[in-house]
Amino acid sequence: MYRCQICNAVQPARTHSTLVTTETRAAEYPSRPKAHRMRVGRKGKTMDDPGGAGFEIAKEAMACPKCAAEFLKKQAEAEAAGYYGDDA
Repeated sequence: MYRCQICNAVQPARTHSTLVTTETRAAEYPSRPKAHRMRVGRKGKTMDDPGGAGFEIAKEAMACPKCAAEFLKKQAEAEAAGYYGDDA
């Protein structure tokens, strides 16, 4: 049993929950020299982490299957219309 965070209703036992992403944010990670250590034969070797940029999850909600389907449908329609949910 759990409470759906979208419709705020208690779900019966054995009902599967779905995590839906409600907000994302842009993230940029700098490169890190010698961040990873690997063993090659008997010697150790350090490798660089290139860093990068992208999006990460800012908020998630646990939803019942009905609410999750409706939320994902609305999210897909918003993406098709050109709105990606970021105000920045």
